[in-house]
Amino acid sequence: MTPADRRIAVGLFIAAFVTFAWFFSGGGWNQNAHFDMTRAIVERQTFHIDGYRVNTGDLAWSNTSGEWHAYANKPPGASMLAAIPYALIYRWQLSNAVNAYITTVLTCGVCGALIPVVIYVYARRRMNASPRTAVCVALTIAFGTIVFPYSTMLFAQVPSALFLLLAFVWLDERPLLAGVAAGIASICYYMCIPAAIVLAIGGVAGGVAGSQPAVGGRRAKSPPLHFIVGGVPFAIFLAVYQWTCFGSPFRMSLSASKNFTQEGLLLGVLREPTLEAFWGLTFSEFRGLFFVSPILLLAIAGAVVMIRRRVMLRELAMIGANFVIFLVVIAGFNGWEGGFAFGPRYLIPVIPLLAIPMIVATAALSGRVTAGAAVTTCVFAIVALLSVAIQFVATAVDPMPDAAIRHPLRDHLVPAFARGQLSINEQGIDDLVPRKGSAWAAFNLGELFLPRRASWIPIALWMISSSLWLIRRAPR
Repeated sequence: MTPADRRIAVGLFIAAFVTFAWFFSGGGWNQNAHFDMTRAIVERQTFHIDGYRVNTGDLAWSNTSGEWHAYANKPPGASMLAAIPYALIYRWQLSNAVNAYITTVLTCGVCGALIPVVIYVYARRRMNASPRTAVCVALTIAFGTIVFPYSTMLFAQVPSALFLLLAFVWLDERPLLAGVAAGIASICYYMCIPAAIVLAIGGVAGGVAGSQPAVGGRRAKSPPLHFIVGGVPFAIFLAVYQWTCFGSPFRMSLSASKNFTQEGLLLGVLREPTLEAFWGLTFSEFRGLFFVSPILLLAIAGAVVMIRRRVMLRELAMIGANFVIFLVVIAGFNGWEGGFAFGPRYLIPVIPLLAIPMIVATAALSGRVTAGAAVTTCVFAIVALLSVAIQFVATAVDPMPDAAIRHPLRDHLVPAFARGQLSINEQGIDDLVPRKGSAWAAFNLGELFLPRRASWIPIALWMISSSLWLIRRAPR
């Protein structure tokens, strides 16, 4: 990478991090449970959350030690990552809300901001993409997908998305680190376990075939076995955690959660996928990935180009397999809609991987000078801006609309934004349910010095100016 590439990569991180840190989307059962486990780890050196559980219903109960304890019905990884910044600040005697905000920013905000950086570096080093193409796609993933709103809440999906992306990009050149990254992703989010298996198979296939390099890339220097070695310690840790807390190395925390499991389902939560769920996760107004982020349709066009040109087919196979696995498994999940959520949050870990075919499609369009290519480029630019606008509105207003709202964008988020109703989540980090009139359960930093209805303007100007600066600094 050139010094200019390094400056752009740093600029991408700053642009995304400042944007994500501007917002704090408040509490909820999911993020409260994660924060409870983080507090338990740091304050009491335990995984059970007996002393903190009054603010969440996302609980798993177990009596493996001879007495009943409450646990978060989540894998431990995200809470353990959050324990690093929380350990640095909890002695400052700040309020729980401020602690939760800082911890969220330094966990999900940092992870979310690193995603466009990793995409840009991979596009330049391994795909030989132009700086402008790489910047545009990286910004689109950061601001035009649900990576944006979920980088402002303490959910596990964004950290797992970063580490799964790192596992993918390091697979050939740094397989040991790739295995470590896949292991971290897996202890953050169970669905990353089959994704890690796909990457392991892809690494073996690359080793057998001589590891066909990406465009402008280099061949693998280490055997695929290193990937497995890197991931094994995390698999052992997860097995020990589950055995200690829930009585079996194969019993997940979610399986021990009576509120969300059903008799007769695999692991208590999985059944046969339904067409309703497939539609709901892809194109529906309710939770459709391509409805809330229509720019991701560019990934399909990129996949077609990759197949026709026979480039990066192994990488495309891994991306496609992971996307299909996530889609099929989540479509069979008994809570596929994600409860209070915006978009299909369970699919977030595979969204950054879609940047790879998007880069190929964008490069193919920018490399043509015909009138048709120019029109197509303009259309995709408009769709990208629409995707960013959708994510911005959702983040500014409420990225956790009630599951009872079947058309959250047009019936809830856009009307609220038009009325100047921002940061409307009234459930704080200490609350089991929303409290009417709770003014600072959720907030953005603009509310410290501007009326709430105008508090979005500074960060919108920041996003526009920083993005334009990065695009202008990136030569074609």
